[in-house]
Amino acid sequence: MKWIKEHKKVCIIIAIVVVVVIAIIIGVVSGGKKQTDSNEETATVEKRTLMESVSATGTFVAADEEKITSDTTGVEVLAVNVEVGDRVSAGDVIAVLDSADLQDNLADAKESLADTNEQTQRTKDSAKRNLEQAGKTRDEDLADVDTNIQDAYDEWQSAENNYNESVAAYNEAVAMANSIMDKTSTAYTNANSQVNTLKRQMDTDRRTADSRKSSYDRLVSQREDTIKRINDTYQDQVDTYNNTMDSTEDSGKTQQERIDDLQEQIDGTVVKATASGLVTAVNVEVGDTYNGSVIAVIDNVDSFDITTEIDEYDINSIAVGQEVVIKTNATGDEELSGTVKKVSPIATGSSSGDLSGSLGGLDLGSIMGGSGSSSFSTGNSNDDVTFTVTIALNTPSDKLRIGMTAKLNIVLQKNADVLSVPYNAVQTDDEGTSYYVQKVTGTNEDGTYKTKKIKVDKGIESDYYTEIINSGLEEGDQVIVPAAEKQNSLEDMINQSSSMGGV
Repeated sequence: MKWIKEHKKVCIIIAIVVVVVIAIIIGVVSGGKKQTDSNEETATVEKRTLMESVSATGTFVAADEEKITSDTTGVEVLAVNVEVGDRVSAGDVIAVLDSADLQDNLADAKESLADTNEQTQRTKDSAKRNLEQAGKTRDEDLADVDTNIQDAYDEWQSAENNYNESVAAYNEAVAMANSIMDKTSTAYTNANSQVNTLKRQMDTDRRTADSRKSSYDRLVSQREDTIKRINDTYQDQVDTYNNTMDSTEDSGKTQQERIDDLQEQIDGTVVKATASGLVTAVNVEVGDTYNGSVIAVIDNVDSFDITTEIDEYDINSIAVGQEVVIKTNATGDEELSGTVKKVSPIATGSSSGDLSGSLGGLDLGSIMGGSGSSSFSTGNSNDDVTFTVTIALNTPSDKLRIGMTAKLNIVLQKNADVLSVPYNAVQTDDEGTSYYVQKVTGTNEDGTYKTKKIKVDKGIESDYYTEIINSGLEEGDQVIVPAAEKQNSLEDMINQSSSMGGV
């Protein structure tokens, strides 16, 4: 008796299963027996909203989850400021890590950077002075190019003038010598000597003028090359300056990056909440050496998802965006709304075969799920492969908590305002090829019903009702329900068993 009390729910479930098995056996035994007229009941043809669904059981989880970590690793945990169940706000300090060694390293890095910056500045100043001097030299050399050409030109023209003067003096001397009639006189000799002297001077001036012209021509022809060489020399100095600037900047930049990295690590030793919510996990303790793992988990308890496992038989019927009807013990009879958010493409495990499954062809999930929806089995055996489906809760409620369970009906199809009858009012003909219902047309003198067989087509089916299409039935018509007594008896047994433990 003590074991029964401790395992109340298990006992209730076993009792329900036993009742269902007995009902199935009764149904098999009595299936061939014809119902008497006294057992016949009727039902009204009504317009209802019917839906087909996959039923399952899910667990509430936080819709948003923040995993708190730090980029600072290899340091000791000095303080942990939260526990599981604490509510925190974004920015609250979750944990504190040891930053002493990092602070020392930062001080050394800053000192080294200061020394580097001082040396860098001296190098930059020297490179700048060299570049400025190179610029002055270039400007002077470029100015000298045309100056030298002009000087060479002037020297050439001066030499040409000297030569022309020598030619004039020579010609004058020749004329004077030719004017002396006495070729033997001293005057003639002297004049002739003067002619020879002037001739030598004229020749010298000619050579000088030719040399000056050659120099001028050479400078003119070399002008562009000379300018290019001067500019190339200056560009070499510019390149040297730029390389010096880049190298010194790179050196300082590397050290600054080191300082920035150390500062980020120091900042990371104060671990703060990145979002507001409920602390659902704390994975470090004071004295631990932090290795980069998740320090804490913060769940947003203002919005929920529901995760469930759907077996391989039903998973292809599930799609993102489908409506989900949700019920929980915490919210009672209230129906909550949800939407399929994610369907895993990869199998996640095996189902355990629960009340959502089937027994002897009878859908237990349908029996336990209430009216208005049909439910396919979710987990027929322990070997069934399952897939995780995530459902977004659309109806907020302050009664819900993480870890609570939910009964789910994932709507596959919903037809509104359709003609329907109890599903056991629809019968199969002897050939098993068509369906019909017995429409009540009146009452006989003995109190039995007058009926007419009406051929029908079935639409979607819920737990208790079937959609009737392509028939002569109208809303308000009465039809025979031959299996009503058995159905009611089965429901009574289940309810009676449930009352044992208040399920």
